[in-house]
Amino acid sequence: MCCNIYMYPPYSKNNFIKINNEILTGIGHVVKPANIKMLKELFGFRNDTVVILNWAEDLLYGLTTLGATKQFFKTVLLILISSMLASRVIWVRHNYKPHNSRGSFKRYNFICFLFRILGVSPIPLERYYSTPSLIHPLYKTDEVIRNDLRLVDAVDLKYEVVFFGAIKPYKNLHKTLKEWPISLPLKVVGKCSDAKYKKSIENIISERELNVDWDENFVSDDKLNQILKESRFVLLPHEDGTMISSGSFYHSIGEGCNVLVNNSTFGSFKSEKHSFVHNIPISEVNQNTLDKIFVRKSIVMKEAIDSYGINNVANAWKSVLNV
Repeated sequence: MCCNIYMYPPYSKNNFIKINNEILTGIGHVVKPANIKMLKELFGFRNDTVVILNWAEDLLYGLTTLGATKQFFKTVLLILISSMLASRVIWVRHNYKPHNSRGSFKRYNFICFLFRILGVSPIPLERYYSTPSLIHPLYKTDEVIRNDLRLVDAVDLKYEVVFFGAIKPYKNLHKTLKEWPISLPLKVVGKCSDAKYKKSIENIISERELNVDWDENFVSDDKLNQILKESRFVLLPHEDGTMISSGSFYHSIGEGCNVLVNNSTFGSFKSEKHSFVHNIPISEVNQNTLDKIFVRKSIVMKEAIDSYGINNVANAWKSVLNV
């Protein structure tokens, strides 16, 4: 059955919302942004309206006090109205806890409590968390990846290991650097907004005389994709119990990168599923080990499409929307 779907938030910086909107439209649904304009249809008590909420419990943080207060009440109102008037509310759960919280989780806990009392169960992006589950999409279409993989093994690989994205404590870069081998180069691409945390990372790099090239400037999507295309491994040592799924993982494998993970639930789950995901202690990482475990980029990209391509994502949506 075709549904009128309202997606929240209307967009995201990493194209997650845009890609899912296109996939949902491709399987016959009408997708619109969840905003004030949706109220008219919801108040029409149509039986084909679905509200999909992403990061509803996460987007309450990283704002000014006034902004956080407004966002909190806006989110509560959105959840209540959607639960009362839409035929279904789908809460897509991305993380275990907000990444921008400064220690208090009161607003987060209240939103989770609100979902519970309204009978809205979380739908995660990874099946290890619970089922039914969705599938995180890749950041390129299957067709583009298939075209790329024909020549990717001939690309000159300039970077051995890359760590990219916003630099935040839960990503464990500081812990990783304390054990990182001095002789092994590490490319870091991403801005750190926390001055104190940034200084602590710089101190580790300086004191241990690590071979780290840290690019803090804004990097366009095209430039980041080029860096990943020229990289063998991506480092993903996130703290356990923080994120359920990682956009960085799906971005990386779409460019054929092997992934170095730690012994987190996510890391263990992916390393058991894929030969190109390597769960090894940082203390054991060295050039010889990386040479032995490296899986060719074309193999990574083919397996990425087979596991997380558009049809897989679409089928997961079909399953969830039909429950």
